[in-house]
Amino acid sequence: MWVWLAISLSALLHITAAYHGPRWQYYFFKPFTMVLLLLLAWQSGLESIYHQAIFIGLVLSVIGDIFLMLPKDRFIVGLGSFLLAHIAYSLAFWSQLDGNMVWWLPAMLVGGGIIVFLLLLPSLGALITPVAIYIAIIVQMTWAAGEFWLTVGSTAGLLAFVGALVFIVSDTVLAVDRFRGPFKPSTTVIMSSYYLAQSLFVATLLV
Repeated sequence: MWVWLAISLSALLHITAAYHGPRWQYYFFKPFTMVLLLLLAWQSGLESIYHQAIFIGLVLSVIGDIFLMLPKDRFIVGLGSFLLAHIAYSLAFWSQLDGNMVWWLPAMLVGGGIIVFLLLLPSLGALITPVAIYIAIIVQMTWAAGEFWLTVGSTAGLLAFVGALVFIVSDTVLAVDRFRGPFKPSTTVIMSSYYLAQSLFVATLLV
């Protein structure tokens, strides 16, 4: 219980610093929140492929966070780090598949991904290919989480699927803010949903 309060407080300190400063608080608590989640994942044990893949995804996410918050934005490198993180999460979720897959889920997710891509397309410029690949990977990761839940029916599967959907919300708002124009509440929406998604992934290791 206390560790989740610490994680929530750390996330809140980062979000408030994004609006009001100080800058050191902004830079420190963004990765620190993820480090707390990493420690929680580590304590759960890394014996299974599922645990290992989730842990690797968290590490890659920390790396992506650092690149995206540097004064000289390393967007492509950060995007690549999160793409690899989503691949790691996908491996974790696919490893839990137990039963026949459904096909309405990927159809709905792909449809949503196409809509988001078309919304961003006029502003992407040279980033069309990287963004398209990223959208495809996160859609695939969400499909994997959904299949995990639908075929196994466990609490962990439900947490994974909800976390993946929340991750899509975070990344969609981030993309809109970056490519279609910034808006003031974006940081709150992006980071609160981001930390919630990562926390739900970690929670799958604890149920």
